[in-house]
Amino acid sequence: MYRYITALIISLLSFYVIRGFLNKKVIEPDSLTVQLTTTVFENDVFYVYYFNQGQKRWSDDYSVFKRIKGSKKEQEITFVLPLNKPIQRIRIDIGANKEQEPISIKSIILKSKGGQKIFYGNYKDFFKLNAYTIYKDGLFIPKIVSGRYDPFLVSNEQVNATLEQLQKTTPMFNTTVSTLLAFIFSLAIFTCLALSKIKSAPDYLIVTFILMITIPVLTGTFGIEFSKTNLEKRQLAKMPKISFTEEFPKEFEAYYNDNFGLRNSIIQLSSKIKINVFKSSPKPELVQFGKEEYLFYNSLNDEIFNSYTNKNLLTELDLKTYYATFNKRREKLKEKGITYIVGFWPNKHSIYPEMLPLSMKSQIQGNISLADQITDYFKKNNMHFFDVRNSMIRAKPQGLLYRKFDTHWNSDGAFIAYNSFCKQTSNVLRLNPFDKDNFHIVYNKEYNGDLTEQIGVERIAGYSDLVPQYTFKDKDLSYKEISSKGYPKRSVITRNPSAPKSQRLLVFRDSFTSQLIQFLSLHFNEVIYLNGKYDQQLIEKFEPDVVLSCRVERYMLSM
Repeated sequence: MYRYITALIISLLSFYVIRGFLNKKVIEPDSLTVQLTTTVFENDVFYVYYFNQGQKRWSDDYSVFKRIKGSKKEQEITFVLPLNKPIQRIRIDIGANKEQEPISIKSIILKSKGGQKIFYGNYKDFFKLNAYTIYKDGLFIPKIVSGRYDPFLVSNEQVNATLEQLQKTTPMFNTTVSTLLAFIFSLAIFTCLALSKIKSAPDYLIVTFILMITIPVLTGTFGIEFSKTNLEKRQLAKMPKISFTEEFPKEFEAYYNDNFGLRNSIIQLSSKIKINVFKSSPKPELVQFGKEEYLFYNSLNDEIFNSYTNKNLLTELDLKTYYATFNKRREKLKEKGITYIVGFWPNKHSIYPEMLPLSMKSQIQGNISLADQITDYFKKNNMHFFDVRNSMIRAKPQGLLYRKFDTHWNSDGAFIAYNSFCKQTSNVLRLNPFDKDNFHIVYNKEYNGDLTEQIGVERIAGYSDLVPQYTFKDKDLSYKEISSKGYPKRSVITRNPSAPKSQRLLVFRDSFTSQLIQFLSLHFNEVIYLNGKYDQQLIEKFEPDVVLSCRVERYMLSM
């Protein structure tokens, strides 16, 4: 009798402790996911902009993009938005390809750890369409207006209310579920203590094993999950329709394997152990750990893999064709009195090859890169193709030039590149680069970047980076960023009345040039930074004095 009374008291205490613990557990969303199920026929780029509390206008700094391969098949496009500040509304930019066919969107799903909401049907009930988009017969038909192309949807009040709800902290368990789980566990404890047969370690191991295989079933049954985010780059199996066929058992097994209770939490825990304990990437096909806390981009589905491994070399005919494209541009612009400058910014891998992990180093073929091929070929044909690699390699002893946890360089690296660029183009541009003494430089600690985002963590235990922030001292000689209304989306326009040159510079660029804006804009009266490839129509529209085509090394074939 004493054994049963003791077991009852301990199990009751366990019941109240477990229930109290479960009732205090809350879900705090740390990201918001926007998922589109859509059909996009041509290659394109979709963006999702998010408007944070206290923000004044839409900004590229608060956006996420996805490159889309055109297909007749339906595809899911997922954007993960950080919740550093409350998001008040979103804007979905449905492409930048002017040749795009009408786009079908089957559904738009907003979700966080706190739940999800699916929008489908007449999207005019949920989103405001701008002048570049027509919605007809269930299709979004992008169009060009006055030479501009910028189709997007902005969330209305109903969707904004959903955004607010999904960002709220919510209880992880409702009262009924927490009471039921506490009862099950306390009953198990009572049973274990009351049965005298459990006397040895093997018996306790058996009970532990039974609990371990029971917990996922219980959490799956009651829909309890610590992490609702799918961390895998694939669509999980869906529940098949019940049928008396040979395929149903296999389909159900695939569904259960993808959706059993605590699955996402177990995967997330495994990833954190890999990252923080073993310093190993859970997604080596995307990101790999290098030496001295460096992370490196390694996507097999992007140009970076073929770029750093030298597997993208051109034939002599391809080089000739590539050169002919730029020479034709140069001659056409020369006729209009416009100076044309072309070149590239190096991959992180090219400047820090010694930091690459062995698994990436072993993939490199030979000592000749695509950048070597192109710069040499242009030089032989009397056209300069600027290349700042040597200057940056020589500057490495001065300090870090690239962000450890990101694909991009830092401001120190951009400053070295800016100086090298000025020297290499001095015969045509005659720019006198400013010294470091002209800037206030502050170094801030940083724990993340676009590479940590890709492996699904905010920070890595023990890893940190010092990132410089430059501020030009003489405000009278500095530039101002002005409104980009009337320009292509994601454009940056700067004006500097005190600039040494009264010229207008037009830059066709990618995100790598962003850190150079703070330097180049000090030299020209006006600079127009356009995201994307060379566009003759835009040159004729804006009538610049100088045109600069530049991209990061891995994308140099698409300038």
